[in-house]
Amino acid sequence: MKKPPKQNADKIVAQHNALVNARFSFVPLQMRLFLALLARISLDDTEFKEHVIPVSELLFERHGGSAYQQLDEMCDDITSFKLYIEILEDGTRKRRRRPKYDYIPLMAKAGYDGDLGGIVAAFNPLIMPYLLQLRESGNFTLADLDELRKLKSPSSVRIYWLLKEYSDFGQRTVTPEQLRFMLNIAENEYPRFSNFKARILDRAQLELARTDMPFTYELERQNQLVQRIKFLFGYDTANTGSEELAEIQDDENIEKTKLSQHSQNVKKVSTEEPAWVQALRLIGVSLRSIKQITKQLEDKEYPLEYVDFVLSRIGKQHQLGKVKKPAGAVYKALVEKYLLEEYLAGQQAPKMIPVKKASAATKTKRPLLEEVAFPLREVRDMYENPGPFLKRQLQAPTFELHLEAVYLSQGFALVKRDGEDWLVKTTLS
Repeated sequence: MKKPPKQNADKIVAQHNALVNARFSFVPLQMRLFLALLARISLDDTEFKEHVIPVSELLFERHGGSAYQQLDEMCDDITSFKLYIEILEDGTRKRRRRPKYDYIPLMAKAGYDGDLGGIVAAFNPLIMPYLLQLRESGNFTLADLDELRKLKSPSSVRIYWLLKEYSDFGQRTVTPEQLRFMLNIAENEYPRFSNFKARILDRAQLELARTDMPFTYELERQNQLVQRIKFLFGYDTANTGSEELAEIQDDENIEKTKLSQHSQNVKKVSTEEPAWVQALRLIGVSLRSIKQITKQLEDKEYPLEYVDFVLSRIGKQHQLGKVKKPAGAVYKALVEKYLLEEYLAGQQAPKMIPVKKASAATKTKRPLLEEVAFPLREVRDMYENPGPFLKRQLQAPTFELHLEAVYLSQGFALVKRDGEDWLVKTTLS
């Protein structure tokens, strides 16, 4: 297959996070049209415009009259396409405290124009809050269009956005039901989890390995049933083995073998690293930044305990909403040492006592706290708006009983963060 033409080089596209997490599914041609229109939006636009999308941007191989029939049928289908999406607050474009979902048509128009040599299309004005003036809401995700166009499967594109939203955290945990809900996958489609894993998760892992969002994932089971899917991604996942990944061939068996080796290498590296390095990587601090911090530790500019102090302090500020990007805040606090005086005062030490480098025999591995967290409003919304595919999964007659059976009995606790209720489970690793 030919590669898609290079359009809108270095273009950054954006979506409101409510759209990132909405329930819908595209076929490949619809996804290409959606991305093509997304690429033509500017962050400063205040209304949608009508655009002509060249055929060459949608079809990479010509097939005569059948190709244009395919485009015409796609236009007919997508004009009746609806998103099942969270309704935002009027005026503020912020997400409601108690979410409410509704169906919204995606397109205002879409049709093939032979004279213009492309599809004439425009988004529905009702979805303006999810695509325009996003800086006003402060609740959106950015992505590189070139990275998105490397993906073939629409479900892989959706998973890319879902992970990109959490790129500052290095991980995202969802239940299989939540992922099916967002990807609009029916219960009778891939009814066995092994099929869902092969067709959706493994395929997305394979395709995203070529992008800036490669990932591994862990399956958390209870009574042999998968309860949660934990996606892990970050700087070194993106860079380890990038040369061989760039040369992966289209043959699926070869790709799976190389990706398996790549994933094993990533896990091997992470388990051999000191706990403090793992903690920095977990929140998204880059390898280059960690090398600079390592040099400061070797030069005895501050003790190792200062790293723990900064991680704890910035982590609390992030939970309170005072810090939006913890990786940058932690790096700055360590490199510029602006919290060092406060740390030393807490230690009642007027002068910093250099810490000798521990020998390999005396090094002990510090336990890492791993956290799984869900906003209570999203959990409630999944219960109150299950959609036709999830109704049979929700057995409890009330939300309180559902909360107890699925979350609280499994070690989750209700906590308040920035005025919002969250379900949080913390474990030692």
